[in-house]
Amino acid sequence: MILGTGIDLCEVARMRAKIQAPADEFVNQVFLPGEIAYCGTKRHPAEHFAARFAAKEAVVKALAGTGGVGSFWRDIEIMNEQDGRPVARLYGRAKELADAQGVRRVFVSLTHTRDLAAATAILEG
Repeated sequence: MILGTGIDLCEVARMRAKIQAPADEFVNQVFLPGEIAYCGTKRHPAEHFAARFAAKEAVVKALAGTGGVGSFWRDIEIMNEQDGRPVARLYGRAKELADAQGVRRVFVSLTHTRDLAAATAILEG
């Protein structure tokens, strides 16, 4: 049963500016070490950071709609399975919200171009 859906779009240029200076401040407030390491291995890291940011937003929208539930960027980790499929791992407040709603699985899909990154999230219960 689908319990929630979310979608988000992120401009790569905006993310590029955010991660450049002062990079550590923004990057470390929003992304977990595994996400930072993954994006850092890519030829165009801003595209991958933007896709992961959009995925985090999509998961938040799926969990709570557009209601103000606070910021919990580091409670959502977007990584890849061995076969390349993206996966969302939830911790802290995000996991509490998911558990309270009966979420058993979070599906995410990412895409990006040089200019835009988009993501969707589907909550299964």
